[in-house]
Amino acid sequence: MEANKAGDDPAVVAKAIVAAATDPKPKLRYTAGPVAGRARILRFLPAWAVDRRIR
Repeated sequence: MEANKAGDDPAVVAKAIVAAATDPKPKLRYTAGPVAGRARILRFLPAWAVDRRIR
């Protein structure tokens, strides 16, 4: 898929997983890299807006 090619490096994701697993006060969510950081805003949008953005 084209989206997978443009995604973050797997090493970045692995570092976020290690950070989440070893954090003494874990957060509910961890973002892994700039692509995930930009996508985080989508959870605040209504479903119709997300669907329009994906299309």
